[in-house]
Amino acid sequence: MRHQENTRAGRTPAPAPLATLAALATLALALAGCASKGPQGYGAPSAQQETAAQAQQQLQNAQQATQVDNAQTYLDLITQMQQAGQWYASLAHTEAFEQQYGVNQESRLMRADALRNTGQVEQARQAYLALLQGATTARARRGLGLLYASQGQYGQAVEQLDKARQLNPIDANVLSDLAYAHMLDGRLAAAQMPIMQASQLAPANARVQLNMALFWLASGNQAQASQLLRQLAQPQAKGALPMIDQTSLQTLQAQLASVRDAVRLRGDSLPAEASAGAGAGAAVSSAPVLPSVLPPALPPVPTLGTRPEARATEALPETLPAGITRRILLSEPPGAAGAAAASPL
Repeated sequence: MRHQENTRAGRTPAPAPLATLAALATLALALAGCASKGPQGYGAPSAQQETAAQAQQQLQNAQQATQVDNAQTYLDLITQMQQAGQWYASLAHTEAFEQQYGVNQESRLMRADALRNTGQVEQARQAYLALLQGATTARARRGLGLLYASQGQYGQAVEQLDKARQLNPIDANVLSDLAYAHMLDGRLAAAQMPIMQASQLAPANARVQLNMALFWLASGNQAQASQLLRQLAQPQAKGALPMIDQTSLQTLQAQLASVRDAVRLRGDSLPAEASAGAGAGAAVSSAPVLPSVLPPALPPVPTLGTRPEARATEALPETLPAGITRRILLSEPPGAAGAAAASPL
């Protein structure tokens, strides 16, 4: 009777104990499930927000990867100028670069090279000396070696170039310059190893190969020199220019005269057995150790810009301007196009 009265009055009966426990268990499981999803709501990123942030970061990474590095582009431009022999212009642009982007090791090396090639000897020397630490040491040593060689100080040049070689034993440019400095110092035997290494390391480097030909000529091996010069005088591919031209040969002849004088003063020569071994079985000429002319069988080579059928046939001049008698067949500038030509030391 009392139960009916409570119902009529709109009162809900109290739940049974088992029903209460079941409801609490369900609520606990629901809360545990929410907790397993990690923090959500105000102050915590949602899953969608995290995905958007990751996408934004990936976009920024892609933009950075494709962004143009203006400083590096400028350095590349200066490098091209130096490869083309535009040393005065490159010096001006090096200063402009450092004003705009600040000084770094690469710009300092470029500046030192430009100072050396514009005749500012003491400034170049100081610039190289300041770079004899860290990653720039080898290139600074080479620059010092070339600087000393330009002043006729071949002993100091050899010392610096050999230190550069020790730091980078497979740099064909350094090896070639070291060999040439030995030759200018009248030491053919000392030049043999570095020039042989450079020639095999860089078979497509015309300046290195011209130094190799100079070594063969200076050591009396005309047969080997003639074979190499014929190869260099032929285009390596259809439509390509030959690696050397008449200017290259004229410079080579002038350098041969300089090396001949140096060897005579020092009284040094390459032993016949060493020359034969280096030539891989090539016959050594029975003529004097230092022939006075280039091999007569050398084929004419085309002048730059002319067709193969319009080859120059004039003989090499007996005398050459005094201004080129102290030039070195440098490996720099390494990227210059066309046939190899000597650069002032």
